Amino acid sequence: MGNTRSPQFILSFAGGIIILLGGIVSLLWLLVGFQASFDPLVDLRNMLGEQEFRAFQIRYTVAGLSSGVAVILISFMLRMKPEESRRWGFMVIVLSAMSILGMGGFIIGMALGIIGGVIAILKGKSLKIEEPRQPEAVVVETESKSSEKMNMIYKCSSCDVELKNDEELKKHVIRMHMNTK
Repeated sequence: MGNTRSPQFILSFAGGIIILLGGIVSLLWLLVGFQASFDPLVDLRNMLGEQEFRAFQIRYTVAGLSSGVAVILISFMLRMKPEESRRWGFMVIVLSAMSILGMGGFIIGMALGIIGGVIAILKGKSLKIEEPRQPEAVVVETESKSSEKMNMIYKCSSCDVELKNDEELKKHVIRMHMNTK
């Protein structure tokens, strides 16, 4: 596991918690159904009408709850898979910015999430592109068990396969040890 005290985890997690709390507050606001005289969004309620305002409340409640949960889960991914912190940091930034549709965790949660995501991207390891490896040269050794040419045995030094003649050895090396793709 990664470092549990890393700033990218702490800030992203705290941002996700605050965004989720903002979603819970908007859910309570939706369920309680405050009177228009107490509602700070009374002008918006009057402009949209009661049904449209209710639909608006449902949308931003769902946005706040879902983005808060998602940021929390991704912050744990930052902790569990720090080698992919750039990916997780980008996702935290996007979801934290999207949380503005659901109050953004009173704006504080959104800001903490974005800062945590930026730190994750900046501290993340860049992906290394490896060069394809060239096939290694195969050394072919020949050994003779007798001095006569007819009884010469050819042996592959890579896999110790014995072959009857030079031509078979060449074919074996090409077929078994050279990567020709």
